[in-house]
This record gives sequence, C-alpha cells and structure tokens, in this order.
Amino acid sequence: MSRRRSLPFDYAVRNLVRRPLRTLLTGASSSLVAALFVATAAFVQGLSTSFSNAGRDDVAILLSRVSNSDVLRSTVPPSLAELVAAEIAGVARPGGVPAVSPEIHSGTNLRLGAQPPEGTPDPSYPAFVRGVTERAFLVHNAVTLIEGHLPGPSEVLVGRIVPDQLGLDPARFRLGETLRFEGGTFTIVGTFAAPGTTIESEIFAPLTDLRSLSRREDSSAVFVRLKSPADFGELELFARRRLDLELNAIPSALYYQELGAYFGPIRALAWVLALMMGGAALFGGANTLNAAVQDRVRELATLRAIGYRSRALAWSLLQESLVLAAAGGLLGLALARFALSGAAVRIAMGAFTLAIGPTAVLAGFGAALFLGLVATLPAVARVARLPVAVALKEP
Repeated sequence: MSRRRSLPFDYAVRNLVRRPLRTLLTGASSSLVAALFVATAAFVQGLSTSFSNAGRDDVAILLSRVSNSDVLRSTVPPSLAELVAAEIAGVARPGGVPAVSPEIHSGTNLRLGAQPPEGTPDPSYPAFVRGVTERAFLVHNAVTLIEGHLPGPSEVLVGRIVPDQLGLDPARFRLGETLRFEGGTFTIVGTFAAPGTTIESEIFAPLTDLRSLSRREDSSAVFVRLKSPADFGELELFARRRLDLELNAIPSALYYQELGAYFGPIRALAWVLALMMGGAALFGGANTLNAAVQDRVRELATLRAIGYRSRALAWSLLQESLVLAAAGGLLGLALARFALSGAAVRIAMGAFTLAIGPTAVLAGFGAALFLGLVATLPAVARVARLPVAVALKEP
C-alpha cells in the first residue's frame, strides 16, 4: 500500500468549522494572549522611550549637589541662569537669545474651575507643574504648541495628555478654562504636545508666578542647551569651579536614562505577569487540542489505515492550530489597537501615551503563533503513537 504524503490544507480548515464552540473559545484565547503581549510590549517600550526621548545629547541640567540628582529636591540660585549665559561660551544662542532655562519642578494639588461657594465639594487632583520662562522653548525642542499662545501672568499651558492622566473630561481643559493650584488661579491659554515623553503630562506656568505662590526665590534646576555635546566639558568645569554654588552638571540624556532605569523592576514585572498568563493559556490550549484528538481518534485512525503517515496527520493538526492562532492573533491586534493606542498610562506624577508600534505588533502576533505551535505538540505526540487497530475500536 502506498503511503500518502499529506492531507489537503482545506481538510484542516474544514475541521475548524466542525466544532464551532471549541474553535471560538480557542480563537478567543489566542486573541487575549495577543492583546496581552501587545499591551505589555507597548507599556514597556513606552516606559523606556518616554524618558529617553525627553533627554538630548546637547542639553545639560544643573542641579544642587545635595539633591542626589533629584530635580524635585534640588534648589539652585535664581541668578544661576544668567551666570551660565554670561560665562559659558558653548551655550546655544538661537536668534541671539541664550538657551538657558531656569525652572521649578513641583507636584501640586490641582483644582478645576473658579472657587466654589463654601461648603461645596472642591475635589483636588495630583498633578505636576513646571515653572518656566519663554526660554524653556529654546531648550525643550520636543515641546510644540498645538493650540493657543505662550502664557503670561496667571496663565498656563496644559500638556495634551493631562486630562487622560487625571481621568477627567478633556472639555474641562479647553482654552479659557480655569485651574487653581498653589493658592493661585490660572487661565488655560494653550495646549502643547511633546510626543513620546512624559513632558506632555505636565502643566507649564510662569516661573515668576510659581515662585511667588510657593514663596521661594530659588529654582529647582537650570536646563542648558549647548552648541554641541562636546561643550558639556566647559559647563562641567564651571560647576566644579563654583564651589560656592554646590552644583552638579548632568547631561539630560544621562539624567533621564537613570530615571528610566528606576522603573526597570516594573518593566520586568510586566513581562513576568504576561508570561504567566500566556503559560496559563498555553496549558488550556494544549488540553483543548488533546480533547480534540480524543474526539477524532477513530477518524485519525481511519486516515492512518488508508495510507496517511503519522507526520501527515500531525502536520494537519499543526495547520489547524496555526490557522486558528493566526486568526485569533489578528483579532487580538485589532482589539489592542482600538482599546490601547493613544491611551495614557500614569507613573508617579507623570504619564506617557501607549503607542502600538512594530515591536508590540510582532510581540503580540508572535506570542499567538507560539501558543498555537507549542500547544499542539502534546496532541502531535499522541497522534504519532496512535495504535491503529485499537483506535478503530474506540466507541
């Protein structure tokens, strides 16, 4: 008797529709695995790039030495920006204006709208405010004003993902709306974007206003844009020479890289949870395929009896599984893109947006196919050991 090489592909596809409920449940499992891995990859990548994108090789930060490189705890003299602009020849000067930005970075309790009558609920929300001057936009090239104009006294700019970060209606952050924080009242006059960074989850307020309201004369840090990264040595020498100021000069790329490394355990935990849930789906899929083989044991034995090899049957089962996994994976990718793309994820007092990029797509679809492949192996092994004579007698 001649041995037949392989079963036709449409045989594997037809088998999927013979048991619609089982096919639907298995496909749903593949969809969930794909969506889970897409979400995990997008989260991990967003968490990494949101910090690395905020730093530039030609931008440095001057912090107080006692702050341990924490901009929130740092305090530098209010005159530092002018000293740097006057003494450092390597400072970039677009349009003749030194790109030196003194800033205050602070967490605050944000309230919306005008002061309500006494006794009326007035909820507050944790937010991050940055006191800046117009020179900040010479340093932070990632920031783009997408609506409105630069703020004047008692006016603010709002990052475009602030509403998502706080879980509030974006209508409450339109131009002309009122915000209250640090005891002051501000009018929203613009919205800005800084794609791929945590900056767009912040509120920009005039530096002089924030100094007055917080009763501080200093700044948190000074951001300096240099003509080239090679000029950082001159700025570092200035920080070391001015012992009275007790300064540390740090390249912004290194600063944000170290800040991103702080969240390394969170990224690892996200992958561990995804793998655990994927493992659970893997065992469930393997049990489902084994049950499918048990239900079709006489059919498979008959195919063996008429000349099909074990490898032909195993390949047909693998085709079934991969087709179903691919279909479920594509559905999972579509669901993840619809539900997650552009969503804001909050971290501490900042936030970043999820982007479903090529890496996330490959991670999700690859996980679905891997699930379909590995879950088939126990069923394939069982088919390879299938005793034809005994299987034909199965009820």
